[in-house]
Amino acid sequence: MKRTFFLPPLTILFLLLSGCSDFWSGLPEHVIAQVNDELISVEEFQREFKDVILESEKHGKPALGDLKKAFLEQMIERKILAQEARRSGIKISEEELAQAISEIKKDYPVNSFGEQLGLKGMSLEEWKVRLEEKLLAEKMIRNHIGYQGEIEEAEVRKYYETHRSLFQIPQRVRARQIVVADGEEAIQILKRLKKGESFEKLAREKSLGPERVMGGDLGYFSKGDRPSEFDPLFSMEVGAISEVIKSPYGYHIFKLEEKSEPREINFEEARQAIVKELRKKRGEEEFQRWLNGLKGRAKIRINKKWLKS
Repeated sequence: MKRTFFLPPLTILFLLLSGCSDFWSGLPEHVIAQVNDELISVEEFQREFKDVILESEKHGKPALGDLKKAFLEQMIERKILAQEARRSGIKISEEELAQAISEIKKDYPVNSFGEQLGLKGMSLEEWKVRLEEKLLAEKMIRNHIGYQGEIEEAEVRKYYETHRSLFQIPQRVRARQIVVADGEEAIQILKRLKKGESFEKLAREKSLGPERVMGGDLGYFSKGDRPSEFDPLFSMEVGAISEVIKSPYGYHIFKLEEKSEPREINFEEARQAIVKELRKKRGEEEFQRWLNGLKGRAKIRINKKWLKS
C-alpha cells in the first residue's frame, strides 16, 4: 500500500480555516497560501491533493470543497510545525531520512519508485525536501503530544463508572477447523475423526486454510467476529467436533478447544488501561492548544480563489 502522509485527525478541526490569523488577498496566481515566509504553490497542493481524492473516493464521493479546505489546513499546520522544529533546532538525520525512504520504497514494485515520482512531476531531490518537512512535523507532534502530569484516582474511577459497557467481555471460544473444497472429502475426513484420528494431524494434512500449519488452530474469537457458519461453536461442548458445515469458502469441520463465559473487567484490572486512555486524551488536548497558539502567531495568507475552483 502506498504511504500517504497525514497529521492526526485531531489537527483537522477547522475545515473553514478558522485558526488562520489572516485571510489577506493579493497572492500570486500560482500560490495557494503563504505560511510566514514559505509559499505553498498551486502545483504542490494539487500534486498532494490527487492522492487525497483517490483515497477519499474509496469511501464514497467526497465533498470536494470541504476536502480542499481540510487538506490545505493540514498542509498549513505541517508547514508551521516544520518551521517551529527548525526554529527549535530539531533536525532529521541522514539515517532517519534514509530509513523513511527505505520504508516508502517497500510499497513500490522494484525499480518503479523513480518512475512514480516522475509521473507526479517531481524530482527526487524535491521529493526528499517534502519528506523531510513531513518527518519534522511528525517529530514535533511526538515531542509535544505526551502528557506527563498526574491523573487523579477520582477521574479514573469516574471514567470506569461512566463507561461500564467498554469493560464487558463477551463469551469467547478457541477452536480448530479443517476446511476443504469438496463436500465428499469433508464427509470422509469427519468419519476418520469419529474413529479417533487426530484433528490436528488431519488439519495439517488436509485443510486448505492458512491455520493448517498450526493444526487448524483459529485462536480465540467472540460471536460475530467470524461468519455465521462459525456460530454453532458457541453451543457446542468443549472437545466436541461439529458436523460438516458448508460456507462460501468451502466445507468446514470444527473442534471446540476452549470456551470462556462472558464477564465484566473489574476496576483494578481496567485501571491501567483507563489511565493510559486519559493520558492520551489529555495529551491531545494540550497539543491542540499548543498548536492553536502557533497558528495564532503565524502570518498566513490564503488565495481564496483556488479553494473555490
